[in-house]
Amino acid sequence: MMRKHPTDKFIHIDNLQLHYLEWGDQHAQAMVLLHGIGDNAHIWDHFARNAADHLRIIALDQRGHGLSDWALPPAYRCEDYVTDLDKIIQALQLTGIILMGHSMGALHATRYASLRPENVSALIHADIEPCPPEWNKKYLLNLYEELPAFYETIDQYVSEIRKNSPYAEQKMLYDIASHALVQGEDGRFRCRFDRETLSHFDNYDLRLHLRDIQCPSLVVRGRESRVMTEPIAREMSHTIPRCTFAEIQKAAHSVLTDNPTEFSRVIFDFLGEPSIRNQ
Repeated sequence: MMRKHPTDKFIHIDNLQLHYLEWGDQHAQAMVLLHGIGDNAHIWDHFARNAADHLRIIALDQRGHGLSDWALPPAYRCEDYVTDLDKIIQALQLTGIILMGHSMGALHATRYASLRPENVSALIHADIEPCPPEWNKKYLLNLYEELPAFYETIDQYVSEIRKNSPYAEQKMLYDIASHALVQGEDGRFRCRFDRETLSHFDNYDLRLHLRDIQCPSLVVRGRESRVMTEPIAREMSHTIPRCTFAEIQKAAHSVLTDNPTEFSRVIFDFLGEPSIRNQ
């Protein structure tokens, strides 16, 4: 059994220092995990602790998030994130990776898989449409305007994230909060991400790139998600050449925290398929 705690690591990509967490055996097949907007690498902790028995897990703090540097001036387009990912994969000399992303991170994972199909042995795209509708961007812009600059207590923050993860266990939300917040000298808590990421959310449209993905792929949706509708999820899974679709019950958009046990089961079942094991 591998240890259940990650190692914090940093890497310089161009003018940014980026942080990532690593679990498991360095000689095992690498699985790279990409979080959503406003989250950080620790959002994957529950999944990674189980997956690290068999895989080398690398969970990135994407630019502007977690312990990674903020981009100054703000540079948070799809190509900025994907270029970081490409350079990290090259620097770590990773080949045949399994690539999984949630929300914004899923868009970056899917775009990378279409650009570098030779580097990706399996892709998991979790809960976001390949061309997010206009309401999604407006929602993030509203957050940019209305998001509190600080929280008086951790409980206040947990209550806020509970709105988007209605089924998550309370302990998991507090674990998330412990990595998402930093306490200032005034005793108040601030989020560990650059809110400029919200206002610079790109006009993603990956629909024309989906057929360029060559590896076995899985599209995952939370059954109660508003961010990815079932018809679009199924259409996406039919467009990607070697793709299947899975829906997680008792889960909204935050599918990996709402129902982590079922989410992990679906992912491990997918990764156990012969077409992936025999890559």
